[in-house]
Amino acid sequence: MGRWMASSEKQDLPKVSIEQVLAEFDRKKEALTTFCEKTKILIEEILQDAKIQYQSVQARVKTRDKLRDKYLDQRRNYKKLDDITDQVAVRVITYYEDEVDRVAEIIKREFEIDPENSVDKREAEADKFGYYALNYVCKYSKVRTSQVEYKKFTDVWCEIQITSILRHTWSELEHPWYDLKDAFPASIKRRFARMAALLEIAESEFLSLRKVQSDYQKSVAVRVEANVPDLPVDAVSLRTFIEQDPLVAEVDRSLSLNMGLGISESFPDGWTEARAAALKKAGLTKLQDVSDCLKSRRNAIPEYVRRCRKELWPPAPQGVLLYKGISLHHLAGFVVSLEGEEKLIEFHKASGFVSGWDIKRQVEIAREVALKFPD
Repeated sequence: MGRWMASSEKQDLPKVSIEQVLAEFDRKKEALTTFCEKTKILIEEILQDAKIQYQSVQARVKTRDKLRDKYLDQRRNYKKLDDITDQVAVRVITYYEDEVDRVAEIIKREFEIDPENSVDKREAEADKFGYYALNYVCKYSKVRTSQVEYKKFTDVWCEIQITSILRHTWSELEHPWYDLKDAFPASIKRRFARMAALLEIAESEFLSLRKVQSDYQKSVAVRVEANVPDLPVDAVSLRTFIEQDPLVAEVDRSLSLNMGLGISESFPDGWTEARAAALKKAGLTKLQDVSDCLKSRRNAIPEYVRRCRKELWPPAPQGVLLYKGISLHHLAGFVVSLEGEEKLIEFHKASGFVSGWDIKRQVEIAREVALKFPD
């Protein structure tokens, strides 16, 4: 596909008939589809490599009907098929507005951009709200097309849109109404503007809340590292404790060897929240309580788990990985088991867990291990 001409040059060219345009599009459709699929995968890979989080990458080849409508639109000055820049379109959807520019830097590095046909639709007038995206018309870079896999796509162009998830949602909702907006009465247009403005406020608030959340997490991390007394156990403080405390890592390793299972490098927020709740139910409400208890029970926990697995607990599925902080999960269970059957049953119910083994024997094991490894 050739590069697009300036509008002054287009004026001198005869307009190709729609029949010729559609015939040419039909011939190229298979190649465009392959290009579309490869481009989507490529963008996903380069974003993952750059450790940029994104909501999704969507890609499509324009349908024949939409191509026809666009080419015949009297408001546009199309003279041939390649004047339509979005025959293949890819949309990268980020979670936050400020991540659009980070993605854009990656796209500029990996693709050759056509600046004349690219547009920054974020640069709206002060009193205009709604769609917000960075649209690049581009093709693979020369470095990319020097590779055998991409060589056949040397002159294939596409449109890459980069937008946030809220702006994408607005675009999808607004799209069926877009062409009729000029014909709407003022009251309906005003409501459109109000909704768009609310969306922009929501986008701004999410950014602000993310910063507040990040600042809070950093503050807690500093306090955990400094061993600030009376720091309460919650999902944020416990995550930092699990990541920083060497004793947690030590007991985790003992359990890993004991159980013959590896340890995952990451752990989900839901896991941390559940562990924080369990520790608090076990009476360990402060991080210092958790630290002191783990220190005194560092040898007891692996033995308790070994015996429970041998006598009571079902075997873990093959290949499963333990989450970091598994030692704190078993610490809570061990502490509650020492308090007796009734407390352990209440603990399981509060955690939404139904055991299928002998609770009385679990309590006996915990007490036997506690005698073997006293505080």
